[in-house]
Amino acid sequence: MAFSSNLTRKLALLQQSTITQALNAFSNMFELKQIHAHIIKSDFNPDLKFFLTTRLLVFAAISNSGELSYAKTLFNNIKYPSHFMYNTMIRGYSQSNQPIGSIHLYVQMLQKGIFPDKFTYPFLIRSCCLCSLFLIGKQIHSHVLKFGFCLDVYVVNNLISMYSGCGELDNARNVFEECFNVVDIVSWTTLVTGYSNSGGIDVARKYFDEMPQRNTVSWNAMVAGYARGGQIVKARELFDEMPEKDVASWSVMISGYSQSGMAKEAMGLFQEMVSTGFMPNESALVSAVSACAQLRALDQGEWLHNYIKEHMFEVNVILGTALLDMYGKCGNVEKAFLVFNKMPIKNVMTWNSMIAGLFLNGCGKQALALFEQMQKMGPPPNNITFIGLLTGCSHLGMVHEGHQIFNIMTQVYKIKPQLEHYGCMVDLLGRAGLIKEALDFVEKMPVEPHPGLWGALVSACRIHGEIELGEELGKHLIKLEPQHSGRYMLLLNMFAAANRWDDVARMRNLLKEKKVLKNPGNSIIKL
Repeated sequence: MAFSSNLTRKLALLQQSTITQALNAFSNMFELKQIHAHIIKSDFNPDLKFFLTTRLLVFAAISNSGELSYAKTLFNNIKYPSHFMYNTMIRGYSQSNQPIGSIHLYVQMLQKGIFPDKFTYPFLIRSCCLCSLFLIGKQIHSHVLKFGFCLDVYVVNNLISMYSGCGELDNARNVFEECFNVVDIVSWTTLVTGYSNSGGIDVARKYFDEMPQRNTVSWNAMVAGYARGGQIVKARELFDEMPEKDVASWSVMISGYSQSGMAKEAMGLFQEMVSTGFMPNESALVSAVSACAQLRALDQGEWLHNYIKEHMFEVNVILGTALLDMYGKCGNVEKAFLVFNKMPIKNVMTWNSMIAGLFLNGCGKQALALFEQMQKMGPPPNNITFIGLLTGCSHLGMVHEGHQIFNIMTQVYKIKPQLEHYGCMVDLLGRAGLIKEALDFVEKMPVEPHPGLWGALVSACRIHGEIELGEELGKHLIKLEPQHSGRYMLLLNMFAAANRWDDVARMRNLLKEKKVLKNPGNSIIKL
């Protein structure tokens, strides 16, 4: 009998040893679930079961190969979860697509009388930021102060990040200044990045210059901030000063050039990046492709597309849309369609770009056919879709089709027309010489017409010889914007086209008398 009992004990110890070894070796959820089943069936003592379950929970909750839903099941079946288990689950939710779960667990934790520690708050604050729950984030900040964790650098950094993310940079700076004795390079970088992203580039530069040491992230943030604010020269100066550059550094500068309309510089820097040995990321590729589109540089665009193929980059929806947009603007509709048809996933921007490319190349019927296909099997069209369609119909003189498109937008998709849509319709009718119909359309609009609409009508009157109506509309337009020189020039050009030189001289004198600066603004309509 004693022999049997001793043997059972030895077998149990052997089983414990085997499971403990397995815990150190498993690497996926299938193995974890097998071990969990063994633990449930075993007669281990409660303390050992608790320890083993904790190990399983950690893997399921925060491992890259884990499964948060299974971690939740494990957690809910534990009668008295430990402080460590709560922190683990809070962290798991903060890293998932359900960060709100962290906040629910924190409330539950407090209700059960389990006090948080410095490991609780960094992931909890991160969850508030991800969920845009900044009021709750402020409440949690007060808890940080109450429980005495305001000088933990990880908590501080997450608070700075949260306040920066919601645009409350004064609060971010207050946290930084109040905890200055514990801040590290991450704290400095987070604050600099926050100001840079929010357009406060001068304040960002102040802190950047004061940094005891700088990392590549802080340099990149400053370059991006200057580029985003249109200060491309300063962006390039900082870029050139960088002691070390990473892929993001090149990408930020290339993107800055591309978005500033400096396409040649963008392509030149991209080629320099590649020749230096850096492998571009998606952002750099998209910016370079967009630069080719701006330049209408088909040869460079094709070279870039071949580079993407040779290096086996994934042509996802963003890169694919950029490529087909480039081919469309460069006049190669066939290649644009090839890219479009190979894309496994297409969003509304993809369809919009393909439709616009077809119109741009005079393929109006194909564009409308593609729009019909979009309605049947693509995403629902948005207001940008209809701006592209109406603009295309206008440029190709497709008046009837333009009317149909406008009706589909308002009646089928219930999209409320914006000024751009009304402007497209006026442009459509004006280009076709249907001036009175265009005027009637403007007068029936449920919103106040933008001066640009009247300007488009005056231009249409000039083109189609409706001088008297154009003069009447032009005078009305000058009353609306008496200091806009472009409005006077519309009438002046119309009188010149009609050989009414006395009226031309009168308009020139009027410009001088009223001291109108010759700095015309941009109309929302261009004929």
